[in-house]
Amino acid sequence: MATLPEKPTLPDFQAYMTAVCQERGWDQNNHLELFLLFSEEVGELAKAIRKHVKLYDEPAKAHKVVDLEEEFADVFGYLLDLANYFELDLEAAFRKKEAINAKREWH
Repeated sequence: MATLPEKPTLPDFQAYMTAVCQERGWDQNNHLELFLLFSEEVGELAKAIRKHVKLYDEPAKAHKVVDLEEEFADVFGYLLDLANYFELDLEAAFRKKEAINAKREWH
């Protein structure tokens, strides 16, 4: 069974997600399926945030308790899975992009 270290690094999270996907049979999805699942989770996160800040409240509908932590975790998991599918090192990609951003002029 896959486990995370006590204080995981981003590479630890990516390795964990690889193991979890293999254990649970989730490693059969192609990149399009993964992206659709990821997009669905982003939508669920958007709805959870909207409900959390009470934007466009829907009083006529029964309110399901929305857990922001769970929705963020779902999005994070699918992001890791997508990065793993494309064999991307998220930490290296983030550092590379931040180096580019550091040279930009921000207003």
